[in-house]
Parts: sequence; C-alpha cells; structure tokens
Amino acid sequence: MTRAAELVATGEELLNGKSLNTHARELGRALWPLGWELARETTVPDDRAAIADAVRQACARVGLVFVTGGLGPTEDDVTREALGDWLRRPLVEDAAALEAMRRRYRTAGREMTPSRRSQARIVAGAAALPNRAGAAPGQRIAWEGKTLFVLPGPPNEFRAILDDHVLPWLAAQGGGAAPRRIFMVAGLGESDVRERLEAAHTLPPGVAIAYCAAPGQLEIRLRTAAELSDAEARARLEQAWQQARAALGKHIYAAERRSLAEAVAQELRTAGKTVAVAESCTGGLLGARLTDLPGSSTWFRGGFLAYANELKENLLGVPADLLEREGAVSDPVARRMAETARARCGADYGLAITGIAGPDGGTAEKPVGLVFIALADANGAEVVRAHFPGDRATNREWSVQRALDLLRVRLAGAPAAVG
Repeated sequence: MTRAAELVATGEELLNGKSLNTHARELGRALWPLGWELARETTVPDDRAAIADAVRQACARVGLVFVTGGLGPTEDDVTREALGDWLRRPLVEDAAALEAMRRRYRTAGREMTPSRRSQARIVAGAAALPNRAGAAPGQRIAWEGKTLFVLPGPPNEFRAILDDHVLPWLAAQGGGAAPRRIFMVAGLGESDVRERLEAAHTLPPGVAIAYCAAPGQLEIRLRTAAELSDAEARARLEQAWQQARAALGKHIYAAERRSLAEAVAQELRTAGKTVAVAESCTGGLLGARLTDLPGSSTWFRGGFLAYANELKENLLGVPADLLEREGAVSDPVARRMAETARARCGADYGLAITGIAGPDGGTAEKPVGLVFIALADANGAEVVRAHFPGDRATNREWSVQRALDLLRVRLAGAPAAVG
C-alpha cells in the first residue's frame, strides 16, 4: 500500500524567489522506493502562526510530515518555536548537539555566541538527529501516532540528515509497500514512450504507470494496486517490466533511478574505455556533467572549449576553408572536432557538440536550436543533426543529453544491458 507524506517548507526566501526550493524534488525521489509518496508540499513564511497552522493541517491529512527550514541562529528562524507552541511543549537544549556545535565552531575559530547556541534547542521529547553538514540538528517528533521530521533548510544539510537518519529510520519501519519498479529511458520523448507501451499492451490489470520527464531522459514508474496479494502484484509487475523491455529495447538505459551521465560512466568503466570532449555551444556543460561524477579521472581524458572559429582552427585542427564553406555549425566541423579531441587527448572516444543555443544567432537555414553532435572512435565518426526548439538553457541541456546518449548506445553496442 502506498503511504502519503507531506512537506511544509518555511522561509521568506522561498516565496520571494531568492532561493530555489529543491526539497520537494529530493524528498519525493528518496521516499518513493521506500513505499512513500509525497502527496503535498506547502511553503509558508517565517511566521510562527503560519508554520504551526500548516503543520497542523498536514498532520490532519497524513501520518508523516516533514518540516524544513528555520532552524538557524537568526531572529527569523522560528520553526522550533512554532512547533513548540503548537505541541505545547517547551524547547530544551540537546547536550550532544551542543557539544558537536562547540567543536564545530572551535575548529572554525568562531565564538559560541548565545544566538548560535540556540540552534541546539529541540522540542521536548524529540529525538535529535545529528547534522554532519551543519550546526543545527534535525528532529524526529512523535505525536498522536504521527511522525514529524524537522530538517534544516540548506540543501546540503537537508540531504545529510535525510540520508543519515530519516531514510534508514523509514526503511526500518517496513510497512509492506506494494511492489514497484523504476526504470530510465533515453532517446525517446514521453509521448513516444507512451505510444510504444500502449501498443505493446504493457500494463496488466492492477499495474499503474507514471512518467517523470527531464531533458533527454525519462523516469518511468510502475506500481501495483494495494488490493493485490503480494505474489500476484509481483507477478504482474514482472510481466509489465518484461513487456516494457521488449517495447523500448535499447532506449532503456537503467533499471533503477540513475542519470544518463552515470549510466555512461558505468559503461566506460566496464569497458575500460576513455572519452574526450570538444564543445562549442554547450560551454563546457558536457565536460562538467561527466566530471561531476566521482572517479571520472579514470575514464575522462579532457576536453576543449572552443567558441571562436580561430580556436576551432588552432585547438581542434578545423581547416579555415571548411569553416568558411560549411560554417561552424555543420556536420563536417562537428566530425573534425570529435576526431581531433580523441586524437589529441589519447582517448578511445571523442564527443563533440557545435550548435546555436540562442536566443540569437539563428538564420532561416540554421535556426536557433540547431545542433550537430559527433562521436569518433578508431573506426571513424558519426554525426547526429538535431533541432531543439527551446530556450538557451534547455537547448544546451538537450544537446548534452543527446551527446551522452549517443555515446551510451555506442558503448552498449546493441540494446542496452539492464537488470
């Protein structure tokens, strides 16, 4: 059975646009494999009454509530007080949190002021959750059969406590979540995937499907109905999974939640191969996406960021007459960029992108969003022409994802190997 959770996010900065609230996305992704779904997210200002009211309403609807933000040392950090008011419990100082805070500030050469010390306070009866990424501890509060998790607002601190304490605690509670499966797709849009799955009659009775689309990749979730027995649910889920594999083939790149860059990195590690990149319109985004991953130095050789034509000539050996005749955004230029990046970096593969990200620079012949992506190896190079009719950021993101997928398919050699 799917269980519902809610999130109450606090902070003026989330409402006035100064900060991006990523907590709902992170929390929803983390809860789903454990049989929980984030049913609602509410954002409120740094106001004790507003926070208390939002938490009260959430607890009336669901049994698991998360509250984020407002645990710092400043006057507008009032989440602790708001919860104490609502629960009619005093705030108490947690000795372990205070000692950890003393060590943290001592190491940083900072004074333990009264305002900083206030971060060690928790609601009476709450379990303090140590914060390895910051000062204020999280809290787990039990109230009338409900569970509240109170977590810091900074994303790194939120994620640290979520990973260290919240998710292990939820996993230990069990609860008989209905069987479910996540798999990842690249190279097809959401409507294309839906049409293929519907044509293959993928969904047996009692199996539901949900899609989560992002540029260049698609997360697909299969979930069984609560009324099915465990054995029947697992059998129908396996049937749906096998039919999905047959319908989507090499477009399935992972049988778990994983980014396309992570999948490519795994394929490179498994094959013992290396890659180098040459980028124009993506401005280093392809190299950054690959080197964001730990251990990338074992399979990423390096790259070139060449916007100006003279740099394409000098760094990547693209002939001036070729640039004059074909233009920088063209099949032969992308091909030469990939081949040279591979050769000069001593890599097994060269991956290149050249295009017009926008919003200006396009023509009738070469509109904004036109991109050429080339992949070179010892047997030569192939070039893909694509047109992404989005804004600048979206076009760059799609270009990187399409390049990664081109390399993924080459590495797999055939339909992608999935579990």
